[in-house]
Amino acid sequence: MVIRNYRKTDEKEWLKCRVLSFFDCSYYDDIVRKKPTYQNETIDLVAEEKGTIIGFIEVEIEKKIKDVCYLHGELGGVIWNLGVLPEYRNKNIATLLLEETKKIAITKNITRFEAWTQDDVSANNWYIGRGFKYIEGYLNVYASGKQCKENNLINKDESTNSIRSLNFETTLDRKTEMEQKYYRVHEVRLYQLELNK
Repeated sequence: MVIRNYRKTDEKEWLKCRVLSFFDCSYYDDIVRKKPTYQNETIDLVAEEKGTIIGFIEVEIEKKIKDVCYLHGELGGVIWNLGVLPEYRNKNIATLLLEETKKIAITKNITRFEAWTQDDVSANNWYIGRGFKYIEGYLNVYASGKQCKENNLINKDESTNSIRSLNFETTLDRKTEMEQKYYRVHEVRLYQLELNK
């Protein structure tokens, strides 16, 4: 296995790896058909074995403070995508990708990473195990068209046929209420890692 910079010719393999990496987590429906692009410079690495992309990490880094990051602080970067194929998990690949990304970031005067994830236990344990600190969270709520109508999220005169589902955010203190009313609720969590520690 080698860790190297992403190349444009990797796009199809990268997309396949992302779909399969996210398939068994709460981001299973976050499907992209093209690799995302960002306004700022990225650290974009892949783990490759025998011509197959088996893992990836994408971090958009700041040129100036608050350019990319949500939190106030020194120059940082946001981990937008991180994944490893299921059959290659628990082999330290995500950690190796993170460590290489940290080395590159430090040479660019980046002092911290932010990462947003949902309530998947293994993902949260991985971030905490690598020294990321929990900062805050919110709820990501999915409602069917019928649930939207029943809970006055849409005008009762509108046809529910016009809305298949609705996705919205709310505060953590409403978790029990949201779980009782809607078919899918996830806690989104923000973590931060200081690179100089």
